[in-house]
Amino acid sequence: MLTGCCKLYVFATALAFIFLMPQGASALGSSAIDGNDMLKNCKAYVRMLDNPTNLQAVSHDDEVYGAHCVSYVAGVVDDHFSCQINDTSPFDPTKHFCLPDGVTPNQTVRVIVKWLEDHPARLHERAIGLVLNSLSDSFPCRQTLK
Repeated sequence: MLTGCCKLYVFATALAFIFLMPQGASALGSSAIDGNDMLKNCKAYVRMLDNPTNLQAVSHDDEVYGAHCVSYVAGVVDDHFSCQINDTSPFDPTKHFCLPDGVTPNQTVRVIVKWLEDHPARLHERAIGLVLNSLSDSFPCRQTLK
C-alpha cells in the first residue's frame, strides 16, 4: 500500500509523536489523545481504505493520521487480550470484548468510527476508554472465557 519511503516516514513520525508527547500526560498515565483525535485519525484511515486503487488521492496527513489510528487500535486490542489472558480474577464479560473469528483490523477501525460518531457527547473522553467501550458494545462476550 505505502512505498518504502512512505513507510519509513510514517514510522519516523510515529516515533517522533511518542517521544515528543507532553511529559505531563505520560507521567500522569493519561491518554495523550481524546475521542476527537481518535475520530479524526480513524476517519483518515477509513478514507485510505475506501481509496485502495488511488492512494494519490489520499493526503499525506491522512496517511499519518490513519497509521496512528490503526496502530493505536492494534495496541489496545493486543493489550486487552494480553491482560485478559493473564487476569486471575473471575471473568466479567461486561469489562471485555470478544472479537469473532475473521474480524480484521480494518473492520475494527470502521466499527470504532461508527461508535464514535454515534456517541458525540463522549468525544472529550480519553481515547483508550472510548475504544474499549466501542469494542465491548460492538463485540460483547457471550460466554465465559475461563
